[in-house]
Amino acid sequence: MKKLFTGVFLSVFLAACVNQSTPEQSLYDALGQYEGITNITHQLILNIAKDERVKHRYKGVNMSKFKKGMSDYVCAVTGGPCEYTGDNMKLVHAGHNYTNTEFNAIVDDLILAMEQCNIPVTTQNRLLAKLAPTYKDVVYQ
Repeated sequence: MKKLFTGVFLSVFLAACVNQSTPEQSLYDALGQYEGITNITHQLILNIAKDERVKHRYKGVNMSKFKKGMSDYVCAVTGGPCEYTGDNMKLVHAGHNYTNTEFNAIVDDLILAMEQCNIPVTTQNRLLAKLAPTYKDVVYQ
């Protein structure tokens, strides 16, 4: 009887341990913190430069400023220690009349950048979910 009780107790205890969920890694950490975010942004810039659908939109843009601003913005929205001090997304994109196609091209370029930086798909989706609400501030159609 003692062996049966010990076996049942041990089984229940082990099952409880297995069912405990580990806290999800913060999105900021999952992206590799600021260094990882900067690497993704750098790769995004390289992808945009080759993308016939949108590269013309970036002629004359200060890419160092863009890289810093984008990295700080992503850092801030993913729970990192950064404070984004740039203009809000509506003001940044005002008057540019970006199309749905251009917006989707940039999203494609970002996804490709994350793939090139070996970011898991679940982490990519978490970032895209954070950035998706800015759609209304970027596309004016």
